[in-house]
Amino acid sequence: MESARADGAWETAAELPGSAADFVHGEVAAGTDGAATAVWSGTQNDVTRLYGSRTEWPALAVSGSTVPGTAALRGTTASSTAWAPTWQLTRPTSSWSLVLTDSAGRTVRTLTGTADGLTVAPTWNGRTGSGVHAPNGPLKWKLSATSTDATSATVLASGTLTVTGGAAVSRDFGGTSATPDGTGDLLTLNSSGGLTFQLGKRSSGTFSGKLSGSGWATSIKAIPFGDLSGDRCNDVLVRLSSGSLRLYKPGCGKAVTPSTSYTSLGTGWGQYNLLTSPGDISGDGRPDLIARSSSTGAVYLYKGTSTGKLSSRVKLYSDWSGYKKIVGVGDITGDGIGDLIAQNKANDLYRYTGTGSGTFRARAKVFSAWGSSYNTVVGVGDITGDGKADIVSRDTSGNVWRNNGTGTGSFSSRTKIATGWGGYKSLS
Repeated sequence: MESARADGAWETAAELPGSAADFVHGEVAAGTDGAATAVWSGTQNDVTRLYGSRTEWPALAVSGSTVPGTAALRGTTASSTAWAPTWQLTRPTSSWSLVLTDSAGRTVRTLTGTADGLTVAPTWNGRTGSGVHAPNGPLKWKLSATSTDATSATVLASGTLTVTGGAAVSRDFGGTSATPDGTGDLLTLNSSGGLTFQLGKRSSGTFSGKLSGSGWATSIKAIPFGDLSGDRCNDVLVRLSSGSLRLYKPGCGKAVTPSTSYTSLGTGWGQYNLLTSPGDISGDGRPDLIARSSSTGAVYLYKGTSTGKLSSRVKLYSDWSGYKKIVGVGDITGDGIGDLIAQNKANDLYRYTGTGSGTFRARAKVFSAWGSSYNTVVGVGDITGDGKADIVSRDTSGNVWRNNGTGTGSFSSRTKIATGWGGYKSLS
């Protein structure tokens, strides 16, 4: 009998000594060690004979692959192929699955199928399971498959890919080649009227690089917003000293300037001493705005609409004048809905968790006696790359601190990430 072939293919069948020359039926068996044996029985003169061949099947694994590192969604449709990896396997499988998850471990899309011979070749259109664009930035992928002789799947490979041209993530305005990178950024206004995106750097959890636009009045109030215009790039709300509110649409990877295209959102916004965006709290996928009345302390919700504007206000609370800071921090609980944090005059910090229906749950205390030295607290999205929303604070000495989000509605201890920021008129 010939020796087994190293490439895992069946060798030529060899007749066992003294066996007959006719084949009647055969059986194939494979053990847990990957050894496969094929035996055929035949009869001659009422005597059962055996034919056989044996080879060593390799364990199920990837023998080769072509996996693109980027899925570019700009210009694609739901019927397009944005990412098409290929894996060659060492043995046949009955099924495979490919799971894509974001940095927080949440499933973005699961693809399944059966192998064509020894090849797994899925195609992904860049959409989530609900049909919307996948978020910009890194995604993790994991390939699993089940051998034809097994009942459970084996994880064969894993890695990362970067989505570009997808859905804008919270507070992301920067990136390379005018494409958001999936990292949160901070907006600063200096005393010369320069409005600058301080670009988050996920490898260090700091800010590195800038996108600056000059010519702004120092009396403006700038509020980083989500993608209300529908171009898959985040927008910026700017309130002028006249009380007019505008939605500026700088596009991806561009600074916002007074000449940037904008939509007027009406007048009378000077009545509010606080404007902040927690992200989407109504569950429709659009960013929303929270405003507090200077005279009464009443808090209102302005929902983003499909027309790229804001709906009429809805009162949420009658008097929040006891809070000295109210900050839209995006999703800090991991449920996909925007949240608020609020600091009272005793420096207790509370969380208001979004319900997804345009309201918030009862407050929950996060810290006691927290942040008494801070003159600014900002929700900057994820600047550490772990998929969890973080906060950045500036103290009265101009030091900047980062508290990493835990993903469960709280924050870790602070880390100093910059000094000398006292000259900025505002951080948002």
